[in-house]
Amino acid sequence: MSNATRNIIRTAGVIVGLGAAAWALRDRLLPSPVVPDEDPPAFRETAPDPVAMDDHAELITLHGIGPATADRLKAAGIMNVPMLAAADAAEIAEAVGASVTTAERWIATAQSAD
Repeated sequence: MSNATRNIIRTAGVIVGLGAAAWALRDRLLPSPVVPDEDPPAFRETAPDPVAMDDHAELITLHGIGPATADRLKAAGIMNVPMLAAADAAEIAEAVGASVTTAERWIATAQSAD
């Protein structure tokens, strides 16, 4: 083995040894992590509980109907899913301010939920 090869191997050994020593001392050199006392932030809110809501909570369980639409349906006299299933799409669309196609989709969803 030549002198150049030995020097390279020695240098690599020294570098690896220094790295191992630094790794072994890292716990003593670095401060301890600080753990916050407060709860982590809530990134998502849970879905509203239909039982805890008022009398049109049943409508909110249908796909495409949220609290605002349920309030509009309630103002139009539609209080529950069977009433929506029996309603006329054009009347619902006019009362709620939605398209007839959307009202037909709500009615179809209500009929399949019955």
